Amino acid sequence: MTQDHVPASANTRRRNLFTILGGVIAVVGIIYFVFWLLVGSKHVETDDAYVQASTAQVTALVGGALVSVPVNETQAVKKGEVLAVIEPADYRYALARARADLDQAERRVRQYFANDKALAAQTQARASDIDRAQAELRRAEVEYNRRKALSAGGAVSGDELTAAETQLTAARSALVQAKATAAAAGAQQEAANTLIAGSDVASNPEVLAAKARLAQAELDLARTTVRAPVDGVVTRNTIEIGQKVASGAP
Repeated sequence: MTQDHVPASANTRRRNLFTILGGVIAVVGIIYFVFWLLVGSKHVETDDAYVQASTAQVTALVGGALVSVPVNETQAVKKGEVLAVIEPADYRYALARARADLDQAERRVRQYFANDKALAAQTQARASDIDRAQAELRRAEVEYNRRKALSAGGAVSGDELTAAETQLTAARSALVQAKATAAAAGAQQEAANTLIAGSDVASNPEVLAAKARLAQAELDLARTTVRAPVDGVVTRNTIEIGQKVASGAP
C-alpha cells in the first residue's frame, strides 16, 4: 500500500508543475498579444525605408573664406543659430567706405545749396548792374543830344561833341556787357538749382544713392554670418574652415 502511494504523489506533482508551466506560458502569450496589439502592430520594420521631411538648403549670400563652422552633421539647430562665418574684414572696410561716401555726399549737396544762394545773390547783383548801365546810357544819350544841338550854333566845340559821343558809345557797350554778365550768372544759378530742385539734403538723389550703398554694405556684412533659416537637423555639411565659398554656393 505504501509503494502504490508514492508513484501517485509523484504523478500529482508533475501534473501540478505542468499546469503551472502552462499557465505561465498562457500569461506570457496574453501579454505578448496585448503588447503587439497596442504597440507592435503600429510599427513597421524594413531595410529599404527613407524619411520624407521638409528640407531647407542654406546658401552663401556673399563670398569669402570660412573662418568658423560651429555645426556638424546630425546636429540639431534652432532658427537663427550660427551655421558658418565668412571672413568679414573686407565687408567691414566696404561698410566704412560707404559711411564715408554718405558723409561726403551730404557735404557736397549742402555745398550745392550754398552755391545756389551765392549765385542767386550774384544774379540779383548783375540785374542791378543792368539798371545802372541803362541809367548811364540814358544820361549819355541826353548829354550827347544836347551837345549835338548846341554844336550847330557853335556853342559847343567839336572836341566836346566827340567826347560826348565817346561817352555814349561806352555806355552802350557797358549795357551790353552788363546784360551778358547777368545772363551768365543766371545760367550758372539755373545749373546749380538743377542739382537741388525739389529736394532737401536728405532727399537729394546723390545722398539717397549713398544711403542705398551704405544699406547694401551693412547687409553684406550681416550676411557673412550664415544662420539657420528654420529649426531642424543638419543632414549634410560639406564645408570646412579655410574653404573659400562664392555667393550662391550651398
